[in-house]
Amino acid sequence: MASISRVTTRKGTVRWQARWREPGGGGKLRTAKRNFATQKAAKTHAARMSEERELRGVGDPHRHSTGEFLRRWLAHLRERGDHAPTTLAGYHRHADIAAHHIGHIPLAKLGAHDLDRLYAALRRKGGRPRADSKPARPLSPQSVLHVHRLLHTALGQARKWRFIAHNPATDATAPTVPFQQARGFTAAEIDRLLEIARPDPEVSAMLALLLIAGLRRSELLGLALDAIDLEAGTVSVRRAVTEVRGKAVLREVPKSKSAWRTLSIPPEVIALLRGQKARVLELALQWGTEYSREPMFLFPGLAGVPMRPMAVTERLRQLCRRAKIAGVQPVHGWRHATASLLVAGGTDVKTTQARLGHSTPTITLRLYTDVVDERDRAAGERLAGYLTPANKR
Repeated sequence: MASISRVTTRKGTVRWQARWREPGGGGKLRTAKRNFATQKAAKTHAARMSEERELRGVGDPHRHSTGEFLRRWLAHLRERGDHAPTTLAGYHRHADIAAHHIGHIPLAKLGAHDLDRLYAALRRKGGRPRADSKPARPLSPQSVLHVHRLLHTALGQARKWRFIAHNPATDATAPTVPFQQARGFTAAEIDRLLEIARPDPEVSAMLALLLIAGLRRSELLGLALDAIDLEAGTVSVRRAVTEVRGKAVLREVPKSKSAWRTLSIPPEVIALLRGQKARVLELALQWGTEYSREPMFLFPGLAGVPMRPMAVTERLRQLCRRAKIAGVQPVHGWRHATASLLVAGGTDVKTTQARLGHSTPTITLRLYTDVVDERDRAAGERLAGYLTPANKR
């Protein structure tokens, strides 16, 4: 319950003080106060704090714990059905980590201090205990940030449902994640990898598409024969294959201008794709009716089902080991190389953005600013030549 009183400050100034109770650390309530110049202002603020306090728990007669609310919120997302399976899987994973530490705290009493202590504990001790009974590993700042974002979204919904009056994640201190520039394969490394992969025609076709088209791993595995026009020399990105709890999941790529795209493919790659198509059709003929044909994937798993993304990652990781290449992501390193080589070769950022399927040029510039900076430096040096008199150039 909120109240007001007349107080005198250390400087002898008379002020009106509003007092109210709000969630503190460990699910306990603490007294908060604020001074005002007038009695009216103090009364108004006290009334608002009292109203917000009463709003906590509205519509939630059982006063759910934080863990119970997170489970209820996740069930709501599943019922809506407008989130990708991989997104829901990530939400479940991060909610489980949070609930392990703060799930016992009543939702209405959860405060920013509890979240700050949670983030510190995750960095120091880690999340949930591992299945092999070994102690949990400390989480990286990026992983803790994912937990914070999950809680911010979930508790924002709790506020909208009027289970709480304020989102405590808004006042919590989110972890700071230092920016790390990803590295793509160099031209020499690309030559070495392509040479080692040459005896395996399927892997050679994969690498050619990753390099020429700059595809994401999910987009590569989502390619089907109906998305490839060998005569026109194009591939169309329409589907994606992701992985949830060890299983491949097929989904349609959103029909946005950036994600749904058709890319030109040079004759050298078309020849590789023609051979891969022939192998897929031969494989389907051998399997007969047991082969999955809707759609027929260019790089299928067993019996034509979608290939698990991690299976591709492991194949390309082994390729990197054979080439003695370290410090580059085995699949995404090709996409990064595509962008770097395009920009370094003089392709404008807008065209590079469209080919990679980025939603805005800003993303392309942020990810590949190292290459853009080199071009900018070279441009400055060229322009500096005009400072020299024409008769001395």
